[in-house]
Amino acid sequence: MQTKLSVSIICLNEAGIIDECLRQAARVADEIVIVDSGSTDQTLEIAEKHGAKIFHQDWLGYGKQKNFALAQCANEWVLSLDADEVLTDELVQEIEQLELGSDVVGYRVARKLFVGDQFICWGGYYPDYQLRLFRNSAGGFNELAVHESVQLPAKSKIRKLKNPLDHFSYDSLEQMDAAFHKFAQLSTRKRNRLLNPFRAVFNFLYTFLNKYFLRLGFLHGVTGLRLAWIHSKYSFFKYIYRM
Repeated sequence: MQTKLSVSIICLNEAGIIDECLRQAARVADEIVIVDSGSTDQTLEIAEKHGAKIFHQDWLGYGKQKNFALAQCANEWVLSLDADEVLTDELVQEIEQLELGSDVVGYRVARKLFVGDQFICWGGYYPDYQLRLFRNSAGGFNELAVHESVQLPAKSKIRKLKNPLDHFSYDSLEQMDAAFHKFAQLSTRKRNRLLNPFRAVFNFLYTFLNKYFLRLGFLHGVTGLRLAWIHSKYSFFKYIYRM
């Protein structure tokens, strides 16, 4: 890979995982840009150890915060990571071998979700492709309050990378449940939804059947059942919360 690459990360109190994230990211990055919204733990000290360029920005919302981070990147190509995502050795090697000067505008990366130490494969959680490596000038993140994504022009040539990254998002199912409850509230406020109990019930039932049965979540046993329940509640509450 001859083209220079920026790695962009937003963070807040991520000392528990960001060291490994930065260690692997440094293997492919010509610069690492950190946008912090007020960490009070050792996050910034760890980032400094890895030579990251650190910027402070009060929280703007996920999409806006990530776009602010993109604006600080000096290079045309950017790899946008969350602080709890770690490039696997195989993905590092694959990125190093890319010819980023081609007509491809972006690359989707598969994510392996871990809850605690358990890799969650069934239930539609893998491969969970996300557009993370792209030309900075070609687009950016939408400004949804939660579940933001990179938007590129409609006819952009986008490819998938073969190797995944590891996503250490939640220490436990209880932590995941609390996070999804918050996501539902954020989604409701951003989309200005009206109270819709019929849509809420339909989404709950569909999500549970899809996650647990159609996507084979039951192969994870009790964990698969609890995951389907968590996502079903999220689908319900984002339509039922009042403004």
